[in-house]
Amino acid sequence: MLALAGPRARREAKSLVLVLDGGKTLRLSDGKCAASDEPCPRYSLAAFLPSHGVFVVRKDEVEAYDYVLVDMSDGHRHVVDGPPHYSPDGKRFITCRVDEMNGGGSTIWRVASGRYVQEWQDQRMSVCGGWKDDDTAAAGIYDDVPGGKPRPAMIARKGGAWQLREEADVLKARP
Repeated sequence: MLALAGPRARREAKSLVLVLDGGKTLRLSDGKCAASDEPCPRYSLAAFLPSHGVFVVRKDEVEAYDYVLVDMSDGHRHVVDGPPHYSPDGKRFITCRVDEMNGGGSTIWRVASGRYVQEWQDQRMSVCGGWKDDDTAAAGIYDDVPGGKPRPAMIARKGGAWQLREEADVLKARP
């Protein structure tokens, strides 16, 4: 992933160095956990998304992980539970997570000036699919323990509210 970012991101010793729009650098340094000799946290570049103005950084700890969206203009950081999947118009994104130890879920975020606003969340473990349009995203939902294939679902915005419809619900609603 670093190669795709070109001169905008690099590893230096035990740090991930991100070059912001104005040329300033942001250094995310790996550390040590108090109870372990393992590196904790450890930062790695997960995605370089200049069209959305963010670096997506994965932050790994001993038994947990998160994703951090780093604004390319000012280095502001926002923690989310999975990599962002942006809507076609770029005004929203969905994150999905499957994590038996730390929980999972799907979250819809609205992109606002300098921040992200959570609009909807479901706590069941899930995997993201693509966006059908600006108001409809696909996801796969697991039961309590992930195994096999997830159940297909659509998350759609109707009248300003988001609703999750699993495949069985969608099939029943069809004429």
